[in-house]
This record gives sequence, structure tokens and C-alpha cells, in this order.
Amino acid sequence: MKKIKVLTMLLLVLLSTSLLVSSAQAQDDMDVDSRHALEAVVSMYAPMHGMHSLWLDAVCERMTEGGCGYFRENLESILWQAGQDVTGDQAELIDVVAKLDDGSQVWKAALTIYENCQIAKNCTTSESDIYLHVVFDEAQGKWFLNRVLYGPYIDFPKFEEQ
Repeated sequence: MKKIKVLTMLLLVLLSTSLLVSSAQAQDDMDVDSRHALEAVVSMYAPMHGMHSLWLDAVCERMTEGGCGYFRENLESILWQAGQDVTGDQAELIDVVAKLDDGSQVWKAALTIYENCQIAKNCTTSESDIYLHVVFDEAQGKWFLNRVLYGPYIDFPKFEEQ
């Protein structure tokens, strides 16, 4: 029963948001499913109003285990509160900006957030570049979001001089 509720809510999230995958992504990544990681971002920034635990499940389903733990500890509260007026959003992969030695990658994506959309022409939109750390799961053939490195409500880490 819980799986049916999660799947139903997931479908509602996907219907209320749009996801674009750009043809500008690197050629060697064209055959790999980048949508999975981008769907985590879409879910993250457009919470399911009144359905906090289902929203968490929908986000974490597309993240690495460590990424989900980090999200729950550091970003969940901020993004839940910030997203209460969000009607939908979209994420579009712009480029693979780094390929790391462990096989993971850093992606640059464009994020558009739609807020207060009772009437379509009255929407407030914000557009941001967002940087993601993603990990490829060979068994599933999909990229999983590990962390949002930089984006709305998430700033670059501050370092103290020593």
C-alpha cells in the first residue's frame, strides 16, 4: 500500500514539473540516462505540499545513499520551507564540467522555478545555474544525484583561513 502511495505521489510530482535534457551534454554521456539525477533536483525544489515524507522518499529514491543522508541532515528543512509556494520547476543539463577519478561527475544545469501560479500568466519564475555531483550506477544504468554543490538556497562552502 505504501509503495502505491509513493508511486502515485511520484507521478503527481512528475506531472506537475517538467524535465528537459539538453542536447548540449557531452557526447560520451548521450547514451546514459541523466534524467534520473535531474528528476531528483526537480523533486527537491518542488516539494509535495502536505506530504513531507512522500516528498523525502521521492527525492532520495534518485540519490545516492550518502547524498540522501546529507540532504536530510542539511537541506531538507531549508528546501521544504522555501518550496511551499513552488508550483513546478524544470532542470536542464547544460554541460559536464568535470569527470572525477572515481567515475563521478560534476554537472552544470539550468534550473527554473515557478512560484505562485494560480493563473499561468501570473507566475513568478527564477532561473539559476546549479552545480551537481552525480554518481553512475552500473547495475541500473542511471546517474544518481549525490549532492547539489551550488544552487538556490545552497551556497558554496565557506572556508576559514588558517
